[in-house]
Amino acid sequence: MNIRIVLYTVSNLVLMLAGILLVPLGVAFYYKDDAAGWGFIYTIIITGILGGLSKAFLRKKESDIGIRDSIAIVTFSWVICIFLGALPYWFSGVCTTYCDAVFETTSGFTTTGSSIFKDVEVLPHSILFWRAFTAWLGGMGIIVIFVALLPAMGISGYQLFSAEVSGPTTDRLKPRIGETAKLLWIIYLIVTASMILMLFFGGMPIFDAICHCFSTVSTAGFSTKNTSIAYYNSLYMEIVIATFMFICGCNFSLYYQCFRKEFKKVLRNSELKFFAGLVLMAIVYIALTLYFSRPELFTGGIKGVSYNDLGNCFRYAFFQVITASSTTGHASADFDLWPNSCRFLLVLLMFIGACAGSTGGAIKCVRILLLLKSSMREFGKILRPRMVKHVKLNGESVNEEIITESSVFFVVYLGFFGICSLALMALDTDIITAFSAVATCMANCGPGLAKVGPMANFADVAYAGKWVLSFCMLLGRLEIYGLILIFLPITWKR
Repeated sequence: MNIRIVLYTVSNLVLMLAGILLVPLGVAFYYKDDAAGWGFIYTIIITGILGGLSKAFLRKKESDIGIRDSIAIVTFSWVICIFLGALPYWFSGVCTTYCDAVFETTSGFTTTGSSIFKDVEVLPHSILFWRAFTAWLGGMGIIVIFVALLPAMGISGYQLFSAEVSGPTTDRLKPRIGETAKLLWIIYLIVTASMILMLFFGGMPIFDAICHCFSTVSTAGFSTKNTSIAYYNSLYMEIVIATFMFICGCNFSLYYQCFRKEFKKVLRNSELKFFAGLVLMAIVYIALTLYFSRPELFTGGIKGVSYNDLGNCFRYAFFQVITASSTTGHASADFDLWPNSCRFLLVLLMFIGACAGSTGGAIKCVRILLLLKSSMREFGKILRPRMVKHVKLNGESVNEEIITESSVFFVVYLGFFGICSLALMALDTDIITAFSAVATCMANCGPGLAKVGPMANFADVAYAGKWVLSFCMLLGRLEIYGLILIFLPITWKR
């Protein structure tokens, strides 16, 4: 591993973060958030000095970035951005401990949306904006922003892009990886601007529209209201937000194909059909279960939410299923009061997650689809041992190495889920809270069940438990391998 090029690249990203912090500082000046404003000023000074000194002492040498270097750059960049991004929360006093500040920032940058704040409506505007802005930056990936700028520094960005973009495959939309990064961000900006306008014209205040948009297109789920989207009790808002959650849960390369009028390729996409079919079936099942259950057993909690007619059942099932499957975390109803089968299905959707190449998290639909197809092939081989059959996606055979990687990822994912759940239960957390908290943090989804349900928060989680869950969030965002490989000696050997 070339430590010099790793630290030099990370120092450039730290300087970029110092520039990014000027945006929430401007919001603090506009809304006269004095304490928060000074918090951002102190953070900018510390970040600028740290990045500037590092870059000054580490003069760039011509060198290609290898796979080990890229893993180190991506992992260190996320960790440093989280620890520095936590400083405004701590300096402004909205978080009494640095642990809470790190948890909130990790939740933002990893687009998880879990929060330690019991009352977000009393927070300064600039802090609310910073929460949403960190999610928006983390959605497409702070490294993808950086990759778009790398050519100006003379650094190759392909390995960084491959280590950052989610999913078992990395689609290159353009021959040069920097152009691909720029194109992805253009699509991201178009989606963001479209949603802000739709929310604003629907009657949502512009500040709330921007914050909710940032946390929706990034599939984070942060809200400026304690009861999330349920606060507005608006069918229009729910439809708009659910639509954009679904859009951002799909592979962004599909939108480039739409731009090129390759609609047949989009419609034939196996992962998209699997994702849409899964969402549709879950909506129908949960809506019917809510309708035929006894509504009086799980109504309450949020004023105005009623399940007395089939239309309302479909309305709330529609929103909650999409928010779980896209790993966003918004809520228009308290699904922790729903029947156990509905709660279990929503947690299962959190595990499966969205599409590869999306802003969503979790295992990813393409991996689940590959595992299902591979399992069906093995069943066939039991009856016909000499049968030769390839697993196909989008009509093309899939390399066996990708199938193996998906199987290994699934096993490792469940292994870490079990270990982290056990660690949380060892801290005197009840089993449902521990199970759902780890599931939602590893899936970068947000709300869980019981004490960390959609109308609750993570404030009462033990101090050590918050560090465990912060680790889970970063583990899920970096898709396990990037974070774990840093701790293995083989990564550091030449």
